[in-house]
Amino acid sequence: MWVILANSGGGPSDSQTAAPATPALPPPLPPPGIELSGWKLSLPEANDDGDAASIEPATFTAPWMTPTPDGGLMFWAPTSGATTKNSDHPRTELQSLTYFNAGSGVHVLNASLTLLQLPQDGQGMILGQIHGAGDISSVPYVMLRVQDNRLRVVVKQIGKGSKLINYPLLDNVGLNSPLNYTITDRGDGSMTFSATYDGQTRQTTAPVPAKFVGKTVRFQAGAYQQADDPGGPQDGGRVIFHRLAQETSNP
Repeated sequence: MWVILANSGGGPSDSQTAAPATPALPPPLPPPGIELSGWKLSLPEANDDGDAASIEPATFTAPWMTPTPDGGLMFWAPTSGATTKNSDHPRTELQSLTYFNAGSGVHVLNASLTLLQLPQDGQGMILGQIHGAGDISSVPYVMLRVQDNRLRVVVKQIGKGSKLINYPLLDNVGLNSPLNYTITDRGDGSMTFSATYDGQTRQTTAPVPAKFVGKTVRFQAGAYQQADDPGGPQDGGRVIFHRLAQETSNP
């Protein structure tokens, strides 16, 4: 049975680069509009403990996440701000309240968005993740990252350390034009990533890293900017998500 819920860091120091992605047709997106009841919102402002605050369930929170006329959401994450305990980068990001076991059942995150701003230092922004939950809640292992006009998927191979593989998707990705992406855990030990921009679609497949098979995980999406050199109060990542939905099918 399918459950449809509308709309929830890494530096390659020891990385490998996979073969270029091959063309493929993207799966259909759900109808426009983003439902927030299935998500928690992480904010770049401090809570009473000095860590990044969160709101559960997610709700509009100016200036970090605000509605747009088309039923979407605008996310703003400055380069200076509060961070979560295990990250050096402020974010405004939705975290799914629906958990699943990596490599078990089919789980899909679909998104349609428009990039408006990226950090000045060129480190880019993460737009979607499969992130650990439960006993690996500090570990993101799939990160869809836009940087230097390129869109790639970074897949960590271990819980700690920098062993990872970069899977390229698209080149020449810029601002102010629609971008669609899909992240799929196929439930058979493999994952599929696809993206469409400026009439060009690419898809690539990767195995679920052995370290994470069977682990409790969740989807995340939003503006997780990756700047290492903050450029002032107006520097950061800004993106509009027009559509965001996850589909889950347990075995």
